[in-house]
Amino acid sequence: MKTTASTSRTDEARLVELLRSGNSAAVEEFYSIYRKRLHCLILEHVDHNPAVAEDLVQEVFVAALGSLDRFRGDSQLYTWLRSITFHKLNDLYRRRARESRHEESSSEAQALQLEQATDSAEDVQSVMESEEARMEVRQALGDLPKDYQEVLVLKYLEDMPVLEICQVLGRSPKSVEGLLARARKALRTSLGDDSNIACF
Repeated sequence: MKTTASTSRTDEARLVELLRSGNSAAVEEFYSIYRKRLHCLILEHVDHNPAVAEDLVQEVFVAALGSLDRFRGDSQLYTWLRSITFHKLNDLYRRRARESRHEESSSEAQALQLEQATDSAEDVQSVMESEEARMEVRQALGDLPKDYQEVLVLKYLEDMPVLEICQVLGRSPKSVEGLLARARKALRTSLGDDSNIACF
């Protein structure tokens, strides 16, 4: 099987069987096929931090290899890996949110941003509000049902057109549009009616 991102269902089924049997060559092939795509996907959601992205890629592959018995072949392997990836990203966001709540109000990262900003009170306030808003949206996103998280990330963070989302999720355009509408509403509710954050 060629080590490309696009593989047929037959090739994927053969690879999965080899992986389940513990074939080391299959593990290397699996990693070679999907590592770059997953790394690029994750990089977009971790502020382009390559070290964090690489750590998460490893977590995704470990989780995937440990749960191959639950892969039924209903979707493509990459779609399944994306689902695991979003789960790992949400874990990261929740972990960061918990850490943030336990930190002092002025973290080292925020202090650095403030130092780099001009002395203008408006610039300082803008930096603080931007960081706070990003954290709030990520936390709210992590509280949504899995299908809501995925469709919002695909549409607004990956800028994927509806027809392509249909292919990834295996849904019709009408179904995706409805899912997007419900997901946007749920996110606004999660953020709260009194939130000033611009939602999707």
